[in-house]
Amino acid sequence: MSKIRRNDPCPCGSGKKYKKCCGAPNKSGLNPQVVTQRLYQLHQLFISFVMSNYEKTIQEQIKLHDKSDFKENDEIVNVYHTGLTIWILLHATSLNQQQTLFDIFSRKIAPKLSGSLKQIFSTWANAVPSVYEIQPFDPEEEKFVTVKDLQTKETYNIPRQENDDYIEGSLVVGTLLPFVDHHNFLYSMIKLYRHEKAAVLDLYKKYAAEKGGMKQHFPDFLADALVLGMSGNELDNEMYEKVTQLFANHLVNKDIHDETILNGIKLWNKYCKEEKPSFQKIEPYAAALEYLVQKTFLNNTSLTQSQVAKEYETSPGTVSTNFRKLSNALESEIKQYQ
Repeated sequence: MSKIRRNDPCPCGSGKKYKKCCGAPNKSGLNPQVVTQRLYQLHQLFISFVMSNYEKTIQEQIKLHDKSDFKENDEIVNVYHTGLTIWILLHATSLNQQQTLFDIFSRKIAPKLSGSLKQIFSTWANAVPSVYEIQPFDPEEEKFVTVKDLQTKETYNIPRQENDDYIEGSLVVGTLLPFVDHHNFLYSMIKLYRHEKAAVLDLYKKYAAEKGGMKQHFPDFLADALVLGMSGNELDNEMYEKVTQLFANHLVNKDIHDETILNGIKLWNKYCKEEKPSFQKIEPYAAALEYLVQKTFLNNTSLTQSQVAKEYETSPGTVSTNFRKLSNALESEIKQYQ
């Protein structure tokens, strides 16, 4: 991270210059590193506080604001409810009090804070969920990942988690909180790796333009956004998504370029949409998809189907069968990359 100059905009999002905001001398005498550490402690304390004391309230709020129609797709339902929880923590007033869960927590903890720690913490209440695109980064060197807001085009640096499979060019949804010299997502983030950027942006603009914007309409936006990544059959079959995730995880672990992974996912999405395959095990299709990608995009002539089958703990025969299915159905698309 480059050093913040005194006249730069303050990274906390206040709109003030750094020297007049978090860069100003603070009464607590804490340096920026200590302030950052305390803010992460506050984040963890906030999550622990609401989950320990208001779990029932959160479940009630989820039922109240649930706009989804995902039938019995448990995996998508869980993703949607995670997104609702992120929104509820900051923006949904409790059923018996006209205040948010963050308001309740803030009233307890804010009197104990001072200086820039209190100043940055107070801005969290105004954070609004948005959609971000993962920007290019070097996983071997960079400790931060840059994300760009699809609507405002502003960029933010977030800490890169070693075990998280950030894919360049993919979309994530969440609420960014300001820290001292970077941002991070509240509680969690929602990955929209199967979604087309233009379609999500159009949907985002639609709800952002309505009265109350994303602060009020996020439950509707997220429900519609998750549907964008599915077709009719996918709503009933979460196996397609599991193949995508297994395939992506394997290629990320091999340091395959993100563009190659996304191209493979696009081929798989098209195959699922047109062929609507039905299967019980995800490994054979994930293995066949990787074999196809290795041959098509990476020209890996030394790789054998037996090697891929062993890696995915499946049989060479099923990999071969599924590879032929993919190749035949996607013949025209594959030729575009050759």
